[in-house]
Amino acid sequence: MNNKNFDKLINPHKYQVFILCCPANIPFNFAVHPWLVCNEKGKISRWEVLFRANKDKSWSHLHLNHFPPFSGVEIFPFSERWLWQGRLLSKVEGKLAKRMINFIKRSKENYPHKYYSLGGTNSNTYVQWILNHFTEVTTKLPWNAFGKNTG
Repeated sequence: MNNKNFDKLINPHKYQVFILCCPANIPFNFAVHPWLVCNEKGKISRWEVLFRANKDKSWSHLHLNHFPPFSGVEIFPFSERWLWQGRLLSKVEGKLAKRMINFIKRSKENYPHKYYSLGGTNSNTYVQWILNHFTEVTTKLPWNAFGKNTG
């Protein structure tokens, strides 16, 4: 799904949370990188843990709006010119999405694993941590979301 198709999913009158993923950077592209896009009635934000720290709006490795909302991460590390295409895993709307957005926005203070580790806590750990707090959301991260059960 390209970015124009994702834009059609945004409803400026609703609260929505999109759970997305893409391949990780080469040479780790056998794994996935997930992230969250929040829509607060037209105000869009992207939340994720990246391997780089303290860049742009970030809290250690937890980043806000580092990449465009629906684009993946860079294909090659540090080459932000070429980004993977994102894949939608699921969408949450309404009151549950509003609760999730409030929780996600507080993760800059509450997320316990703001430091990235390739074999440990990483982007998959962060998204799984969010999902674990909202059992009503039945989305499962893919099998190759290594680190989802860490932490």
